Amino acid sequence: MALSAINFMGWIDDNRDKLKPPVGNCEVYPNHEFIVMVIGGPNTRTDYHVNAGEEFFYQLEGDIVLKVVEDGEFRDIPIKEGEILLLPAGIPHSPRRPANTVGLVIERERREGEIDQLLWFCEECNTPLHREAFNLQDIAKDLIPAIKNYYASTEKHRCVNCGAVDQVPT
Repeated sequence: MALSAINFMGWIDDNRDKLKPPVGNCEVYPNHEFIVMVIGGPNTRTDYHVNAGEEFFYQLEGDIVLKVVEDGEFRDIPIKEGEILLLPAGIPHSPRRPANTVGLVIERERREGEIDQLLWFCEECNTPLHREAFNLQDIAKDLIPAIKNYYASTEKHRCVNCGAVDQVPT
């Protein structure tokens, strides 16, 4: 196979129909050592992803907020159009993408035995609500069952501390 570059912005335009909720991502180069994804907004997911490897964010269109839990503290990291961020391994993070935003995210394939996690916290008081752990093979497919499992029971997304209920994304 002869190597050649692609027109990346043209590729994005050709694949915008795939950048829809609930996950909103499309892999640029499937089945390689690096998972190179384009992710579109809007998203209304409230889960925090925990990855055993680093993640590289490059915000191509519009601005997003990356919610993180760093050293037990919740904080927001704005990522503006044209900005990049290298997220260290193991940091719970929740990209909040408004409509008409597009970003590039690069992570590595999972190593043998590595487990991804989705965590949910109460949006009112930050109490942990639920945790799903899974072996990630296909990011666009493997997140959906974990998300559906969380929302299948109100008890999983009702805060035992303050009573707030995490609403099902639309």
